[in-house]
Amino acid sequence: SYAPLPYTADQKIGSAKGKGIYLLDNAPASNPHIPSHDYWGLVKHQIFLGLLGSSVGPRKEIEPFIHSCNDAGVRFVYFSPRNMRRTKELASQMGLDVAWNCCISLRPLEEGADDNFRMTSNYADWDVNAKLPHGVEDVKRHLEEVDNVPLLVSLYTDVSKKTTAEMVDVFQDYNDTVLAVGLSHLPGNQKVFFGSDIAIGVDVLSEEVSFAEEGKGCDTLMPSEVAFVSSISTWSSSINLVGSQAMYHILEIIRIGRSSLEAAVTSVGFFFTGCLSYCIFAVLCPCTVATSVPIIPPLGSFLYNQVILPMIGLSLAFTDGSNEFMSRVPSKNESFRYSWRGSRRIYFNGLLRAFLPAVVPHFLYLIALGELMWKFDPQFVAEKCLLSSNNSEQVARRPLSPVIRCEALRNYRGDATESASVIMLASLILCTCVASASFVFRTELIRSEPPWKRNHMWFGSLISSLILLTIYMSTVLAEGSVAALPWYFFVLFLLTPFICLVINEKILKNSDRLIDRRNEMMRRLQFETKLGMWSPKESQHVNIQQTNMQPDDSPIV
Repeated sequence: SYAPLPYTADQKIGSAKGKGIYLLDNAPASNPHIPSHDYWGLVKHQIFLGLLGSSVGPRKEIEPFIHSCNDAGVRFVYFSPRNMRRTKELASQMGLDVAWNCCISLRPLEEGADDNFRMTSNYADWDVNAKLPHGVEDVKRHLEEVDNVPLLVSLYTDVSKKTTAEMVDVFQDYNDTVLAVGLSHLPGNQKVFFGSDIAIGVDVLSEEVSFAEEGKGCDTLMPSEVAFVSSISTWSSSINLVGSQAMYHILEIIRIGRSSLEAAVTSVGFFFTGCLSYCIFAVLCPCTVATSVPIIPPLGSFLYNQVILPMIGLSLAFTDGSNEFMSRVPSKNESFRYSWRGSRRIYFNGLLRAFLPAVVPHFLYLIALGELMWKFDPQFVAEKCLLSSNNSEQVARRPLSPVIRCEALRNYRGDATESASVIMLASLILCTCVASASFVFRTELIRSEPPWKRNHMWFGSLISSLILLTIYMSTVLAEGSVAALPWYFFVLFLLTPFICLVINEKILKNSDRLIDRRNEMMRRLQFETKLGMWSPKESQHVNIQQTNMQPDDSPIV
């Protein structure tokens, strides 16, 4: 179908004489000196068939990518060089919020000037009523004097490479981690990539450039030339992705990064706990109930501190993260202090994790010392440690308390005391190895998923440590030491490490999970809100120091 132009069109176009013809993009015609009535000769007595328009829309994978970023606690911020009127439609198609507190222009305005590029309307013009700042300096002033709304928006318009780099610095000044994603071959992005914490360059030259066919000489680019140019342009970005379809890998990079950070934290925590256990273990040696102070074997100390503890600690850094990491809001890079209640919980849980493996071996040492003294030197025990009145009866019963508290053992050194000290250190190593299963997941319970499924290296290190411990005991222990120990000693020796593991899981980790879940809910609330830290509030703020008000005593300040 077609529609001829009505006669009124002649009058409308003729009335524009001397005013110039304007295109749809509000830009003047290429030659404004040509009178407007000369254009009418081109369309007079023609039939209007229709209009053909084009627009640049976002890629179809951008919208689900932004939703996934929001679920992961990553605020997607779009810096557009276009004005506010043009950018909002594109941002709406991308899935960005274009309602309240949605957009800030980085083009500075004079004091009291109006922005003609706002999408004004006759009703509920939120952009004008919100009075959001204009320009980077105005944004900084707004953050210092009003609220933190400029850090919560997802759309910045009228940007340049300079203002974008300045806003990256502003985000970092307020403890945000900035992940910059842009085209790697554009030289204007280099400064932005340098200023951000992590820069990901997307190389689209291989998709947009047409290459020459093999065997045909022509002037088009070769793939090797484009690869060379791309390698030069990616020197400022830490990660380079080839092709626009590689945007899907960004979420996987974030997940792996969070998993690696979580695993590194647990690895350091285990290493610190193991060292603290050894220190407490060494301090408790002179405080033993026995008159014979245990001597820590040098070879066993080397095995624990230089082999087993680093081997298991490093293996914990290779734990695969769960999918729950992409549904949590991470904490900012801000230094915070715990209240007395929060600090007390952290110190108590840390000390209890290190205290249990250090105390249990000293109880086993008392049992091993008494039994081994009866095994290797019963004559010395009968003469020096037992009462002469009922000596024969006590020898038949072989009691442990007279041997442990015997004054003659104060300077005694023999196979019994050395073997008991080796068994005591072996109990510490075994408790530490078994308790390492609680460090594979920082907040998840091991009953939800076996720890060896997400960290095969830790499981191999655990088996290797147990083998080394077995070799060490079989080499250092005196012959007949194992046979001299009673059955209940082996039950305690093998059961106490799992008791420490259960206490770590049921009591300590549950306490940490409750605190972590509460902090996660608070971070999610702060991330999803569009109101500022003090909104709604006018520019006249109350100074806490002037009014002598006390800040809220929360666990995390």
